[in-house]
Amino acid sequence: MPNESGKPKWKTRLLKGEFPGREFDIEFWQEQGTQAIFDAAWEMIEIAEEIRYGRKPTFQRTVTKLSRVRG
Repeated sequence: MPNESGKPKWKTRLLKGEFPGREFDIEFWQEQGTQAIFDAAWEMIEIAEEIRYGRKPTFQRTVTKLSRVRG
């Protein structure tokens, strides 16, 4: 994420002898915003689909008719 000067802003943490908690990750992704979170999740879906099936993911294209029953 770029700062005012247009350069990327880096965020790091140093851990010694302990398993990391989730606070750092949660704070990082909340700073990125909802679009960045969606984009990252979708990128992981695309990678998983390519690894497993050798193709990009597609949405189902089934047609369904919905109707309201009055009664």
